[in-house]
Amino acid sequence: MAPPAAAASERDSSSGTVQLLLRNIDSTTTVIRVRREDTLESVLIGCLGKGAARGGELPVSYAGRDLPRGSTVGELGVPRDATIHVSSRLRSTPYADAWSLASEIAASARFPVARSGQPAVVAPPVDLDNLVGSFLDLAHAANRKEAPSSRGAAVAAHLDIFLRSGAPVVLVQQYLYADEPPRHAEAERAIRRFVSPHRTVRGWTAPVLLEFCRSIAAACGRQVDGNPLYTDLRGTLAAVLSDPDWTPARWLDLPQERVAEQVGRFAGEVARAVTEEIARAYCRSTAGPWNLAAVEFKIFWSVLRKLDADAPLLQCRTAMFETLASLLRSVDECMARFDKSLPRPPWGEHAASPSAPPNWTTSLRTVWAVLAELDAWSQSHQDAFWVLRRALRATLAEHPAAVTALVLSAGREMRRNSSSWIARHRDLLPFEARRHLAMRMLPELVAGVHAPPPYEMLIDRSRLLPDSFGYIAHATPQELGAGLSVAFKHEQATGPGMLREWFCLVSQALFNRHLVLFSACPHDRRRFFINPTSAVDPLHLEYFEIAGRMIALALMHKIHVGVFFDRTLFLRLTGRSITLDDIVDADPSLHKSCKQILEMDQSLVDSNVLGLTFVREVEVLGSRTIRELIPSGKDIVVTSQNRDNYISLLIQDRFINSTRRQLSYFIIGFSSFFDRGELGAKFFESLDATDFDRMLGGGCNDTIDVKEWRAYTDYRGYKEKDRQIKWFWEAVENMTVEQQRMLLFFWTSVKYLPSDGFSGLGCRLFIYRASSSRDHLPTSQTCFYHLNLPAYTSSRMMQSRLRMIVQEHMSSGFGVS
Repeated sequence: MAPPAAAASERDSSSGTVQLLLRNIDSTTTVIRVRREDTLESVLIGCLGKGAARGGELPVSYAGRDLPRGSTVGELGVPRDATIHVSSRLRSTPYADAWSLASEIAASARFPVARSGQPAVVAPPVDLDNLVGSFLDLAHAANRKEAPSSRGAAVAAHLDIFLRSGAPVVLVQQYLYADEPPRHAEAERAIRRFVSPHRTVRGWTAPVLLEFCRSIAAACGRQVDGNPLYTDLRGTLAAVLSDPDWTPARWLDLPQERVAEQVGRFAGEVARAVTEEIARAYCRSTAGPWNLAAVEFKIFWSVLRKLDADAPLLQCRTAMFETLASLLRSVDECMARFDKSLPRPPWGEHAASPSAPPNWTTSLRTVWAVLAELDAWSQSHQDAFWVLRRALRATLAEHPAAVTALVLSAGREMRRNSSSWIARHRDLLPFEARRHLAMRMLPELVAGVHAPPPYEMLIDRSRLLPDSFGYIAHATPQELGAGLSVAFKHEQATGPGMLREWFCLVSQALFNRHLVLFSACPHDRRRFFINPTSAVDPLHLEYFEIAGRMIALALMHKIHVGVFFDRTLFLRLTGRSITLDDIVDADPSLHKSCKQILEMDQSLVDSNVLGLTFVREVEVLGSRTIRELIPSGKDIVVTSQNRDNYISLLIQDRFINSTRRQLSYFIIGFSSFFDRGELGAKFFESLDATDFDRMLGGGCNDTIDVKEWRAYTDYRGYKEKDRQIKWFWEAVENMTVEQQRMLLFFWTSVKYLPSDGFSGLGCRLFIYRASSSRDHLPTSQTCFYHLNLPAYTSSRMMQSRLRMIVQEHMSSGFGVS
């Protein structure tokens, strides 16, 4: 019988294969059989893993000569049973120590193939944990040596070497298949080094973490959900991907298909966990910590969405849609149960926000994250996900009470950081939810034992605007955010009543037509838009900035100042476009003319009977100028083909171009209180024009309901049936609306009621029997809504005294507030 070696050689000759010995850098030798047409590169991939072949940094030699990796075994002329050496000598390359360590990790953990007729050669045991720790320390040290401008490149290169060496796959093999428990534990400790590396390395570990997870998942299948190492690696990867500095370039050379496949797996896993979390809401009796699956859900689905945007994942679309649709069904069921647990009383502007039962709090946060991502997917794929978008809106519309509670119960940071999705569906939200959503964009007034003292202002009534300008312009947003304390010179009154009065008086002064900052709408003198000719006042831009600050402060203090923004101004603040119908209140004459041009017969317009060109005539202080709407506009005739464009440009020039600078200063003042600039825009995005009216101006009613006023008034020292009380209400009923407002202002420092009337004031009004002489005028304590009414002896005396206090020159001062 032929010896084994001779027999092998005979088989090689007959089959076209060659038997070789591969000597690795760790001194282990492996018997391999290859075909003559195989390239050396493919042989190394099969034996050592992709890392050794991809890098090309480890030289391969036979009989002292380097072998080119691209050549076939037949071309190399290597005889049978020759020993090919993988050298530990690294070619000239940066980070040679990293290659050496990574190769040692990969080689020490490899399962060698037995040589024919001999037992397998087992790699000598090494300390994998320390090897991986040393590798990460090496990456950190290399990063510290880099120039600040190129830091991160060294870490990226080290982790790329780690991937190329095949170390992640081999470590997972040791973790999963090692026969000896100590070897298994050592491999796990080595892998866990990547769960909490140095912070300079952590941001670049995403591809390694993903390879670890991919290898574990490939071996364990669905059982991977219960693997604590896999769960920790996935959570660490989610944290890395959520870093604001992370970019897709940090995937290094991982193929996008592999990244998308594994991230898709993560997305499905966390979606299942989130579905279970939502389902458990009804069963819990108390609130628990926010399930981390909800955090990971947001991160992985966001990454998957960006991957899909860069290169559509067509093969995964069906599975992704089914997963998202299933999640929406779970949310719908949760909201249906939630509806049954909510109280149903109306929520006024000043009423306490309804809080969700404790057992719902955690799930509400989860539902918020799910709905935000569902909306993002429905926006990203206008064609493929239109069904999802329609179903999402149907769910929100079907459960208004639950959606309102969702907005009211969501944390301030959650609303500020991820409110755009719900703002897109604001038409489905009740006013309470929209107002609450917007107000959470504004910073809260600092309060409490350790709060700084309020910002104090002493105002001379004769210099109301200059004094107020000086205080507000020179204060920092932090000082103003600590609260305000206002007093008027030579008056003893202080407190919230004075603050409300000051807000109303300054707001009326800023929007007064004599200051020329704003123009009133012709048919509604309480509704304003920016005056394009405000530049006649050299300080107009500074005043616009102060106006922006005052409006923000009034909203923060929840004080209605009786000022309403015209739709054109509100739309400018939201960043939305202005159409012809939007200008009807601000400029009814222009609106009528534009409508006539659009409705005019086509042939009549084309005959140039109107004599219009693409220009607009502007008059400032009696001087007329011509502004071209487009280059050479004076030579372009308006026709039936371009009249739509002409009107659009006319509106843009009238309400946008001519007031651009004024608006920018107003926004600077308004946004100065926001810690992030985009929150100012988000504030207005959350609202409709009517919402802003109700929040800033108060009720739009032209009358005051005296019956409701009387119902919200209590008495101290009087009884409702006393003749003085009867005379009082008779006098109020006989007043004009403006006189009634002045009386209410004298009584409470509230001139314009909230949109929900007296119930929105937050507390009841009181009439006290005054101990002063019957000849004296009534006094008030506006802080507490108290009216001190002397016991007048006749109805005529009552009417006379009330008429005196509602006169404008009397209502500017208050008694003993």
